[in-house]
Amino acid sequence: MSELKKGDIIEFQIERLIKGGFVGKKDDVEFFLPKSLSGLKEDESVIGKNIKAKVKEFKQNSVVVDRKAYLNEIKEKVKELEGKVVNANITKVKSNGLVIEIDGISGFVPKDEIFYKKIDHKKYFEEGDEIEVTLIDPDRRVFSIKKLLPNPWEEVKNLNIGDRIKASVSHITEYGAFVDIGNGVEGFLHISEINWEGINDLTLGEEIEVEILEINPQEEKLRVTRKNLLTKPASIFAKKYKAGDKVEGVITKFINVGAFVEIDGISVLLPNKFVSFKKGEKANEVFEIGEKAEFKVITIDEENNKVIISRKDAMPNPYDIFAKNHNIGDECEGKVKYITDFGMFVDLGDVEALVRKEDYQNEYNIGDTFKGKIIEINGDRIKLSE
Repeated sequence: MSELKKGDIIEFQIERLIKGGFVGKKDDVEFFLPKSLSGLKEDESVIGKNIKAKVKEFKQNSVVVDRKAYLNEIKEKVKELEGKVVNANITKVKSNGLVIEIDGISGFVPKDEIFYKKIDHKKYFEEGDEIEVTLIDPDRRVFSIKKLLPNPWEEVKNLNIGDRIKASVSHITEYGAFVDIGNGVEGFLHISEINWEGINDLTLGEEIEVEILEINPQEEKLRVTRKNLLTKPASIFAKKYKAGDKVEGVITKFINVGAFVEIDGISVLLPNKFVSFKKGEKANEVFEIGEKAEFKVITIDEENNKVIISRKDAMPNPYDIFAKNHNIGDECEGKVKYITDFGMFVDLGDVEALVRKEDYQNEYNIGDTFKGKIIEINGDRIKLSE
């Protein structure tokens, strides 16, 4: 205790709470931090916390310390750093930035304040490295490295939305890619803007042409598109096909509203309502990925880049075939497909038939076999009765 003097800065761990403050110990010396001088909440959450404080006075069995005085002193020292270029030591390299120390003052350099480009700082810095920084947020003790570097964003102030520029792919992510426009400035190319297919077909270092969608040098924000410079797949499709043509395609992907089908390398949409003549039947219930089939082109919308095809319009109408081969009064057998408030639908193979509640007596469940007679054939409406 004799080595300590008033005004010294001491670091210790809080071990317990007592009436009026906190108690800790270091090197067999007990320190008392009054609550009024702590700037801490008086609860159990502070136990185990390492703190720094200034020696205020000596008591018979402990040393009274003042944490607020220490914090005020640090605050004043930090203010003195504003506008200056200072040397700092890296004490820890974290995924979100660098923890630094400047003459006993701790600070932080966020990863966005290290480089102008999207670079993994963990590959460039190690604990113990000395770096130059400048203070940008005194209250939170946040520092910057890149503010001391030439600002490449000054060079792009004359660029505007709609400008076309050359760029190289500098970083690829699951959401898209970052492209370097040549001077260290990077723009974000979302996966939906890479091409009309919405897939990432880029490679690192690839040279591409992009169009500016958004640019804000003050906020260091640049968004670009590549697909706007590419011919729309629907326009390519329209050069070869027209509405009404029959085409062959391969099922490539199922979605909620249907499926995507590839025709001559172009992805087009097959809505569920055009899958079959059976009501409510979906693409994933009829097809498998990789399956080939014949379709009919329904619409080609070049402006909105949309091609819609139909499977059922490329098929003979099974209800017409059924009507040719069956008559009122014929007996039919099928499986109950689903049950509604007004009756049930029976799967007869290529067609479905309705059995109204008043036309059957027995109880049925989905999957049960139903035998009945035809009581109506009218286009795509077939009715049965027990």
